[in-house]
Amino acid sequence: MLGDVQPIVVANRAPLALEPADHYRNTPERLVKGAGGLVTALSSLAATTHALWVAVARDDSDRALASRGDPAELETDDGTVYRVSFVQPPLEAYDLYYNVVSNPLLWFIQHYLWDLAREPVVDTATFRAWREGYVRVNQMVADRVVAEARASTLPPLVFVQDYQLYCVPGMVRAALPEVRIQHFVHIPWPTPQYWTVLPKPIRDGLLKGLLGCDLVGFQTSRDVRNFLMTCEENLGLTVDLGARTVRFEGRTIWVRNYPISVDVDSLLAQADTEEVLAEEERLLSWRPEKLILRVDRTDLSKNIVRGFLAYERMLEDHHELHGDVQFWAYLQPSRQDIDDYRAYLGSVLSVAARINRKFSRGGWTPIRVEVDDVMARALAGYRQFDVLLVNPIYDGMNLVAKEGVLCNRRDGVLVLSENAGSHEELGDFALSVNPFDIDETAEALYLGLAMDAPQKAARAERIRETVRAADINRWIALQVQDLRDLIGGTG
Repeated sequence: MLGDVQPIVVANRAPLALEPADHYRNTPERLVKGAGGLVTALSSLAATTHALWVAVARDDSDRALASRGDPAELETDDGTVYRVSFVQPPLEAYDLYYNVVSNPLLWFIQHYLWDLAREPVVDTATFRAWREGYVRVNQMVADRVVAEARASTLPPLVFVQDYQLYCVPGMVRAALPEVRIQHFVHIPWPTPQYWTVLPKPIRDGLLKGLLGCDLVGFQTSRDVRNFLMTCEENLGLTVDLGARTVRFEGRTIWVRNYPISVDVDSLLAQADTEEVLAEEERLLSWRPEKLILRVDRTDLSKNIVRGFLAYERMLEDHHELHGDVQFWAYLQPSRQDIDDYRAYLGSVLSVAARINRKFSRGGWTPIRVEVDDVMARALAGYRQFDVLLVNPIYDGMNLVAKEGVLCNRRDGVLVLSENAGSHEELGDFALSVNPFDIDETAEALYLGLAMDAPQKAARAERIRETVRAADINRWIALQVQDLRDLIGGTG
């Protein structure tokens, strides 16, 4: 697929992480695949094409890996080798780049999370974080990409990823005008008006950085439209909504949507491992007659509290379900170094405790909350749910919606936010909800539990067919093919 080019994957996070030795479990230090959907999606591309992966050293573990060479040849337990070149910014620069600008500023803008009457407050500290953090780290990454591209004997094909690195394409383009660059944005792209939360120098800098690409990819057609309108309204550029292109500095940039997906065969194999089956046995020891599941990071965008409030409303309206149903929230801690995220996790636990105090009786606890990060336990939950609640405020895709139904053994029903990127593909076969509407979500939870077996089976099979037909390999192949067809080849 990519034999005539040198792929360079560029992301904030490396594909692997160094897991320290655990003396209590008697396990040695080892390399494991990094967490997160982005890493999962791109690891197969990097491994199969011998791509070079340029990443930012985020902590001491990454710096230890960086000391193994440049690029470092990193091998996992199964023998897969990754070539990773780490950029090592000063600690303060990384903090400004990641914890001030990328998270929460850009993340909150792109998920519509700011309480605009109060936040954000943009001041000299914000501009300093932009210049000395975000722009500086992006320039360091771009310089490394340029150096690696120049050292390659094959024409480089650069795949930049996500919101931390919006400036990289423009910086690489300035140094290498003929290089092929694609940037994929994994999170939602908001409307032009919402981008004006940022001062013009910052928002224009981000947008012009992305316009250094040949091809910009998004999750949904809505994101594509929003991006093109942002180029038109905020920068005054000429766009063609029909052709999905924008003109910038004499070049045509193509804008397309590529809904990200999962590695179907790998995920199903993992869901059948002994570790997962053991977790499933433990789950069955406490499983109620009816199980509602959510698997999420404790991110504000995931809308966990409103999900609990909808469940509370369902219990108020349907006393016949008391004692027979449980809502299991399996949550992975997210960004607990940020005050808003710590406060949100506190709210999640507080609301769950209040609902449990209100309804618990005779050994029945309505909500079971676990805050942990064990993939085998999440997969066991996927296998066993009757209803899967995925109700984000906004999400680029949300792979839980795809993973859960694919692995499920009970023809479970998907209750899905209309603002999740996955709704564009799966909405016709799920129970769609407005994520802000508690009553509608409560009714959807009840309908999912009450749905007859033939309808459940039909909906679940259509979702599984959709995910199988558009798996992670297709996600990658479509982008490469478009680079070849739309841009006129890669070298």
